[in-house]
Amino acid sequence: MAQYPFTIDVSTVDGQLEVLRLWGNAELNISSALLILKVSTAELLQLAERHGIAPPSEEALHRRIKDLEARVRPQLRKSKRDQVEEEFSDIRTAVAEALDRVASIALEARAYGQVEAQQLYSVAHARLRRALDSIASVREKFDEARLLENEGARDFEYTDASIKVLRNLDRVVPRPDYYLIGDFNHANPVTKHDILWSWSQGFLATSTAREMLILEEGDTIDEIALQLGVPMPREEAILPAEAAAILGDEPVDGDPTYNVRRRIRDGRLASYFRSDVEARRVFEYEVMSRQRSGSTASAHYRSPYETHFL
Repeated sequence: MAQYPFTIDVSTVDGQLEVLRLWGNAELNISSALLILKVSTAELLQLAERHGIAPPSEEALHRRIKDLEARVRPQLRKSKRDQVEEEFSDIRTAVAEALDRVASIALEARAYGQVEAQQLYSVAHARLRRALDSIASVREKFDEARLLENEGARDFEYTDASIKVLRNLDRVVPRPDYYLIGDFNHANPVTKHDILWSWSQGFLATSTAREMLILEEGDTIDEIALQLGVPMPREEAILPAEAAAILGDEPVDGDPTYNVRRRIRDGRLASYFRSDVEARRVFEYEVMSRQRSGSTASAHYRSPYETHFL
């Protein structure tokens, strides 16, 4: 595309015609043409009519707009991505600092014999820890999406052929009743409802759920669950540290439960029920054995999650 300043002598007829042709092809907007020729809009139109040059057509303008969008949009996306990355970094730093402060306060509370306050601080610390894990998980997905975008953006043009009609899809299945009460967030349970459902589905051990609920004297978690219509867990969930030991995980940055919690987040581990943890350990052992032996035979079906993350 032509850009100003041009090496065109507009004092000559040929130079004026060149500017008019650029304007007629939508390679030069009318403001720039007026500035270069030093004429008014009416004079520009008269000059173009005199030389048989038509104003830019809709097709030419559309091409120009698409060209500008193709050049500007990647820059805007990059600017937004850089901003999000900076926000990710700031949030992660803030949460990490808050974790250190809460841990320090909890230690002071325990030192002064303030057991109840220490429990509250411990719950807050656990929630901040899960929030930090969620940030890390979202950051991984963000980076993955950015890589996919960079790969798919090459020579891509959105046209009518890009629109696909999906047929023979499975019907929409109603969500369980507990979703209707409130969003069930097992990754970061905050409300009483989230905590109870996380415990019911095996994402929290009973001891952890009791601490997070801060039960009053005489209350039991079973009674509260029955009052709110939350079913009992099919078995007792184990702590993440015990699950990590069963799976044989190595610590990551000093955290022995990092990998097992990551399995929970991405769906590779269904729950902290011992049966699910044992089943996952057997599956991972079989996969590692096949990889060591070089066998490509599959003993059983592997989900997309299992195929991707192993």
